[in-house]
Amino acid sequence: MSNQSGIKASPELLEAFKSFSDDTSLRSLLIKIENESLQPGSRFSVSSDYFEDMSQVAGEVTSTSPLYILHRNDNTRGFTLISYIPDAAPVRHKMLYASTRNTLTRELGSDKIASSYFTTEKEELSPEGLRKFAEHEKVSNPLTEEERALKSVLEIEAKEGLAGTATRKAHVSSGLSFPVSDSVRQALANIRNENAAVLEIDIGKEIVELTTSTTIDDPSALAQVISVEAPRYTFFLFKLEENEEALVFIYTCPAAAKIKERMLYASCRAAVVAEAEGLTGLKVARKIEASDGSEITNASLQADLRPAPTAAKQAFARPKAPGRRRI
Repeated sequence: MSNQSGIKASPELLEAFKSFSDDTSLRSLLIKIENESLQPGSRFSVSSDYFEDMSQVAGEVTSTSPLYILHRNDNTRGFTLISYIPDAAPVRHKMLYASTRNTLTRELGSDKIASSYFTTEKEELSPEGLRKFAEHEKVSNPLTEEERALKSVLEIEAKEGLAGTATRKAHVSSGLSFPVSDSVRQALANIRNENAAVLEIDIGKEIVELTTSTTIDDPSALAQVISVEAPRYTFFLFKLEENEEALVFIYTCPAAAKIKERMLYASCRAAVVAEAEGLTGLKVARKIEASDGSEITNASLQADLRPAPTAAKQAFARPKAPGRRRI
């Protein structure tokens, strides 16, 4: 799986890193994403030991801005790469930093990164937090950089209510907003005539485009028009009965989807749903998440739209008191 966000190291960062790497009197180098590239930030000198010197970066850390920190190890070659992605940061920034870490490691040289540390808590960027991480590293199984990058994205998605493409969910998180094309507007406005519209994001143009607009009688046929290789948004006007219909939003995200695709599709869902409701004049009755179209069937939609009523618990029947015995 590709874990690249498209963000690259700037020439300024590569030059700053070479200088930083060669100068053993320097302890930490801060790195930020600015103007769609990785840029160097402040540098800090060796003052004490590996753990205590982490206190020097506190003045550069906020509770809303993600940050990378390269922290020089003591008595060993290499650095610790710390990815700080606070919970209060905008969703797009969080996903961007999580999915760029693998690129940063590769461009600086993976042989120079001895360990990686991911945190969402400002308080963990401290000598005590670094000690806890070091202890954890001793007992845990090491992950590859690709596994660490994916783990970071999954953790962020979980906190934002975005995780899990294997099960259907009713929650759609707010995030980015891309414009929709005229063909999308036309297809959604025409949803009562052609009841299925499949949409995709053109990442290069940053616009939502129409993939397919068609009539589907059996929901199982959606699998034939929904990609199994890339994420898709699908709006489906489902007939529950002769005179009853429901607009369903289906977000499909295959396991093999690239992290940048996953990030953008997850972050744009709420805006796309709001746009569709305005164009169709209908309220989305159910928002469903699945790995691909094969998970959508008539039975599954019926179950989602009309869940079986929960059986009322019967009161505990107290046994009757025994009657008097005649002797």
